[in-house]
Amino acid sequence: MAKNALCIGINNYPGTHMDLQGCVNDANDWAAALQQRGFAATRMFNGKATGDGIRRAIGATLAAADAGDVVAITYSGHGSFVPDEDGDEPDGTDECICPYDVNSKGEITDDELYDLYSARPHGVRLLVLSDS
Repeated sequence: MAKNALCIGINNYPGTHMDLQGCVNDANDWAAALQQRGFAATRMFNGKATGDGIRRAIGATLAAADAGDVVAITYSGHGSFVPDEDGDEPDGTDECICPYDVNSKGEITDDELYDLYSARPHGVRLLVLSDS
């Protein structure tokens, strides 16, 4: 059984007034805590954590796992909400995470995250922690 983690932290949001201060530290702390528990941890910070970069990293991390493996994905950065376009949300909004390039390329919605997480191989256990 393999144990792999992807720890994402975004402090800087170019073109906005929304910079944060502790998210990279959070991702480093999660990576260290998970490594102490036997996980191999990949870190993704700021400019590497674009929308496409996050999508690719989640997809690759999950695709590399086999049945019985454990994958942990942590995210620390801005979160938000947008109008629900497909009618699946009782409150009329989709929650989302805000990648580094949210100002120019947009957010990653809960619907898209669900699709990314659901594409994991059968039998892979997934833990997602989001501070957003």
